[in-house]
Amino acid sequence: MALCAPRLRPRTVSSAPPNTGRAPRGGRGGGAGRCVSAAADTYDNPALYSSEDAFSLSTYWDERYRREGGAAFEWYRDYGSLEPVLNRHLDKSRPVLHVGVGTSRIQVHMHHDGYKEIVNVDYAPSCIQQLAAAHAHLPGLSYQLADCRAMPQFDDQSFGGGVLDKGTLDALLCGDADDADSLAMLSEVHRVLTRGSAYLCVTHAPPRSRLRYLQRPGLDWDVSFWEVGQQGAREGPVRVADCAAGELEAYPRMSYSHFVYVCTRR
Repeated sequence: MALCAPRLRPRTVSSAPPNTGRAPRGGRGGGAGRCVSAAADTYDNPALYSSEDAFSLSTYWDERYRREGGAAFEWYRDYGSLEPVLNRHLDKSRPVLHVGVGTSRIQVHMHHDGYKEIVNVDYAPSCIQQLAAAHAHLPGLSYQLADCRAMPQFDDQSFGGGVLDKGTLDALLCGDADDADSLAMLSEVHRVLTRGSAYLCVTHAPPRSRLRYLQRPGLDWDVSFWEVGQQGAREGPVRVADCAAGELEAYPRMSYSHFVYVCTRR
């Protein structure tokens, strides 16, 4: 099974973790974003995590977004934290695909920062409906219901600006079909990328637990990564092919950080 989110932070206003029984194994949880009261958050209920693959299910996310009523939540990192990395590896002038948008607002900040076209997809109907209504006035932002494991509505090599994933691969890796689901997703991402464009995967997971997915046969891309820490700390890009044996085991180098894997299609 996948190594899912051992470094997630519970969503609570205090420094003490809520009484969840145990931490969720992974998915789009953790770190950055809005803080809510543990007492008020139905997702701090330990019963919710009785099935470890909850984060991989569209039904879980659709119900969650419906209950939250469209409230914005940024998994892991916001645009201010990621902007230098995103702007280096994504092309503002060409279409960008954002997979697993959830209730993120990073695409709104990207739009205001000059990205011309961002197609945002998710397999939870409630969040797509909520965001499409909320952002109908923003040209260049579109929302579509789609499962990132199969996106026949998009042609081969149709996203020259790149693909952004903030926690979506992590979510799929929490299911019982983690190997098959992640391969299906990454194969689709590879298919829709234009040659020379990049898939950016934002995750809590260090190289030792993510490279085995990102470097599987059939994924014809070069992989590098950034480690993004607190208060603007960044290290990268680290080109995986240039690393000596054992060198990648040194990551994470920062006490609380996330990783951005940059997979550039050859």
